[in-house]
Parts: sequence; C-alpha cells; structure tokens
Amino acid sequence: MNKIFKLAAFLLPVLFMWACIDEYRLDAEPPTIQEAGFSFEPSEESDNILQFTADNDFFLMVWDLGNGVKAEGRKVTGFYPLAGTYKVTLTVYNRGGSVSFSKDILIENTDPTLLDRPVFNLLTGGIDAINGKTWAIDSTRAGHLGVGPIGSEFPEFYQARPNEKVGSGMYNTRYTFKLRDFVFDWNTGGLVYLNAAQGSNFPGAFDPGVGDLSAPFTSPGGLNWNIVEESGRHPVLSVTSPGFIGYFTGTRSYQILSLSENEMFLRFTDQANSALAWYVRLIPAGFAPPVDPQPEPENPNVNFSLSDLVGNGRKTWKLKPAAGAFGVGPARGSDAFFPNGNDISGDRPCLFNDLFIFNENGTYEYDAQGDIFGEFYMGLSSEGCQPETNLAGTPGAAWASGEHQFTFTPGTANSLPKITVTGTGAFIVLPKAFNGGEYTQGPPRQNESVTYEVIGYDRATGELQLSIDITGNGGVFWNFTLIPSGNDPEETGLRLQDLIGNGSKAWKLKPSAGAFGVGPAPGSDEFFPNGQNISGDRPCLFNDLFIFKENGVFEYDARGDIYAEDYMGISGGGCQPESNLMGTPGAAWASGTHQFSFQAASGNNRAKITVTGTGAFIVLPKAFNGGEYTQGPPRPNESVTYDVLNYNPTTRELTLVIDITNNGSVWWTYVLVPAD
Repeated sequence: MNKIFKLAAFLLPVLFMWACIDEYRLDAEPPTIQEAGFSFEPSEESDNILQFTADNDFFLMVWDLGNGVKAEGRKVTGFYPLAGTYKVTLTVYNRGGSVSFSKDILIENTDPTLLDRPVFNLLTGGIDAINGKTWAIDSTRAGHLGVGPIGSEFPEFYQARPNEKVGSGMYNTRYTFKLRDFVFDWNTGGLVYLNAAQGSNFPGAFDPGVGDLSAPFTSPGGLNWNIVEESGRHPVLSVTSPGFIGYFTGTRSYQILSLSENEMFLRFTDQANSALAWYVRLIPAGFAPPVDPQPEPENPNVNFSLSDLVGNGRKTWKLKPAAGAFGVGPARGSDAFFPNGNDISGDRPCLFNDLFIFNENGTYEYDAQGDIFGEFYMGLSSEGCQPETNLAGTPGAAWASGEHQFTFTPGTANSLPKITVTGTGAFIVLPKAFNGGEYTQGPPRQNESVTYEVIGYDRATGELQLSIDITGNGGVFWNFTLIPSGNDPEETGLRLQDLIGNGSKAWKLKPSAGAFGVGPAPGSDEFFPNGQNISGDRPCLFNDLFIFKENGVFEYDARGDIYAEDYMGISGGGCQPESNLMGTPGAAWASGTHQFSFQAASGNNRAKITVTGTGAFIVLPKAFNGGEYTQGPPRPNESVTYDVLNYNPTTRELTLVIDITNNGSVWWTYVLVPAD
C-alpha cells in the first residue's frame, strides 16, 4: 500500500521520442487547427504506452503530453503508468505562425510496473529515491573523457588523464535524475566545458588552459530527461535544452554503453565532426571509485608452453565468465576504459560461449556455438547477441566460425610468449581488434595474421591471459582471460576415486549461476535460466544429495523436500514435502537406492556416469537420454547416462551434461560440488 501511495504522488510518464521530419513546410500562411491534428494508438507492450503521430509534417512540432513532459517530432511515445485523464497538446509551427490542437486522453487502468525498469532504477535510484540520484564526472581515473571513431566501444583516439581538466568546470557540475516527473536537475556551478567548435553558442567562452573552451553558464531549471530503449541497440539518454552532460559537442542525446549502481559510461556524437564519437564516464557524487591497476612490467617471465596451449593434441578454450575477463584499458591486463570492473558475461552470453580450439598440427578453429555478438562494423543491421547466420552475405562473413592456422612463440627472459592466428577473419575473442588498430568496417583483410601476447598463465586454475596492443605504441590494449572449456574429453580428468572418495562421497548442486540449466550446447543455460542464479528460488533442488559408493551403490537423498512439477503427478508445483510423492505416478523419484557405473574418459570419449534403477536420476528426474518425461511413472529399471563435461580437481567442481534430443541440440547441464 505504501508503494501505491508513493506512486500516486507522481505524474509518471516517460517519453520515447524520435524525429521523423523528412520534409517540412515553411508556408507564409499560418497553419490551421485542423492541420495540427494527431492520432494515437496503444503500443504492443501495454495499453498505458501510447504512440502519437501528427497528421502532417511541419518545421517544428512540439508536444505537451499532459504529464509534465514535453517533446518534439512528428512521432512520440508516452508512458502513462497511472490511470487518469491527460490533456495532450500538439503545437505546430511554420513561417506564418503556429497553432495548437489538444485531446483528452483517458488511461483506464494503473500500471506502475512500467516504471520498474532496470535502466530507470539505476539512473535515478528508483521509486524510493525522492531526491533522485546525483552523478558527477569520474575525474580521478583515466579515460573519464575521451574521443574515438564512430562505432567504437571506447575512446581509442584519446583518453583524459586523471584530473586533466581541472579548471574547466566539468568536474564541478552535478547531474541529478529524478523519477518524479522525469526531472533533470543540472547544477553547473556557474561554469561549463565545451568543444571548441561550440564556443560561438556560449557568450563569454574562454580558454581555461586545459584545452577547448569553458563558459559561464547557470541552468535555468525546468529540465527533463528521457530514455529510448530499442531492441538491438544501446539505450539513448536525452536531456532537454539547454542541458548537456559533461562536455558539450552540440548534442543532448547519449548512448548508454554501460550503466551500473556506481558507474555510467556514455557515448555521444560530435556535431562538428561526424567521424568522431566522444565519451564520458560518471559516478555517483561522493562515491570513491576503485584505483586503476598499475601497468604490468613490460616483460614479466610467463611460464607458458605450446603443450599448455594444445593439451594432449587438442585443447579448447573460452572466455572466463567473470569481471576482468574481457576489456580494454591503457595497460596490459587493464579494463579501465571498458567495462571498468563490471562482469558483462550475463549481458553478452554469446561472447562467453565461443570456443577457441588449438590443435597440435597447427590448425586453429573458432566455433561461435551458433551465436555472435554482432556490431555494425561487421555489416550487421543491429548490435548485440544474434544468430551467427546473420553474418551470411555481409562484409563480416569471414568472421564466422571457421578453421585457420596458428603459431606459438615461446617466451624468454626479455619477451612474452606469443600466439599468432593467421587467415582471413582469424581472431581470438574479438574480431574488431588487430595489431595496431581496429576494424571500423568489414571485410577483414585477406590472410591476416594477428598476434596476442601471453601476459599470464595460472597452472592451477588453467587461466590464460592474453593482450593485444591496438595502437602500436603501448597506449591501448584489449585484454582477455581464457579458461579451458572442458569440451575436450582428456581434460575432464575425473577418476572413479574422485567420484566415490574414500568409499562413499556425497555431491550436491553448486548454489550459483550456471549450475543448473538447459541450452543448445553442453555447458549452456541459454534456454533456462539464462545466467540467473535460481538457488534462492528453488532451495529444495540445491540441498539434494547424490551419493556414490565404492560397491556400485548410488543413493538419492531429497533431504525431505522436492521441487515438484506436473509430470510427477503432483499439483501445485514448487518446493514441497517429499512425502507428497507417496501414491503418485512419480513415487519412484523419491529418495532411494540404485546402482551406478563409471566409464573413464578415453580418446575422443568423455567420462560417463550411468545410474540404473526405476526412478534413478542425477539432479533432474525429468531428463533422460533422448527425451524428457511428460508424465510419470518412470520406466522400470531405467539406465540414464551423464557425460562428464569437466572436473576441476582444485575446486572439485564436477560438470555433468545430458543430451535429451540424441542429436546434440538440447542439453541439460549440472555443476555438482562435494556436499562437505
């Protein structure tokens, strides 16, 4: 009830706006009120999201959406979470004058969920932050202001040093975003920082001694913000005139490259030079950001060999799904430019399932696993995760899965080990980056060789750190941390002794993201739950025990509760007492004793664990080889075999997979850990 009262205090639309004025009129006669008419219709998403369209094109079309927010353009979209009547007015202008036309818009039902969007909450602090959230330029770290080519994810041409722009006014300005009425409070502190090409728009502009121009300026107040979220593109944050964020280049719209609780990284265009994109990084006012890491020594002694790279003849690597595993910065191993300490594996899962395979015969394979992180330089129409088949027929087609060649150069006391991949479209992790530059458009150069330095290798964890200098002068490095994928049978290393311990060993699901899920490949949870940690939602799954004994006995202990589903013959679903299985078709899936057998890995065959008995299963009763139960009971004396995808003797994590299609298109994956 409290939350409803708080919402009622808000006039809460948010505006998604775009201009659509391909032609406009500058007639001598003023427009008529009939010409200022407009229509509207609800969006597919909600009846509380209305799409407005002016009947005609004019030089200027200004909307008052009746909720405290104004907009310009022929088409605008308004959010109306609260029921009520809103007077929407369109004012159109031509050379002869202007005229306004209004309609009363009735919103029948309240839908406050429209405000509960992650991007709104992170920007403003959410519904409970009455005073909004205040941001400031992240002045103490490198790259808080920079410039690069259009389409880049970071400022590769120039990155401001810490506190380089002191005296410009940029560091003193505060930007407060409020959810209430979508207010943008812009406190300039009396001075703003400008691109030199914009100086004529600001009386009194002067050289502050740190490059470009500063100008005296105080916000007039009454400003708003809005965000456009379009599928396949970065969200766009806009503020109303005369407001801007950080550094004025003539625009008031900013692509949000990343947004977290304590950081916002924005990209925006240079209106005086269409080839350039500018960047600013902000943090909450008063927040102390982490200290940028010191550059690594130029020539550390890295102990990494060809046999480490290719394993027993063939070794498959993938990106480590963790913060710091993928990023760009001013030094080897740094991600200070992007994503600056954030873990993006959940946002870009299609990057983290890619496989990079090195064979002892010198062949190198890239396997995208059916999807890619597409960008415009590839010739694609949208950015983000998408099917690999979208590359067909584009300039970036050569960056699809394929086979190339590689060479390995051992390190010395004065040089780092190096991995070089060769072939048209050959790359490791990121197609864009090559030695001394980045592609701004495809296709890749013919038969190109790209060399990556090995800057670290942890033999215990198997983590391999690679770096590539894209400037040629040590100014900007892309850095990647790879780990063995576990897709190679000889790498699992699971022995029967590991499984049964000192005669009896109990295992349980690891309570973390990726430990339970289904996807299109072994180890993937793309279909469900797609990177989410469900251990808190389904605790009755994560306390189950799976016990293997040296005499071939396998025990399942549900610990008194189960995660029930309809196929078991139980109503209600969810966590409930195990006793509810009694008398149902799924009774055999209750705690019990069965048999198991173990087959060690050999050649190209993974290790396998087979459990046998009516109702025998590991983790999920539903899944068996080649199918899933749609209803109980289980088949009598059934055997179910699980492939060992990986076993890490250091962490003792055991990854099992089962193909429920028999054609390799759908796999369940479970990560078990010892119950102790």
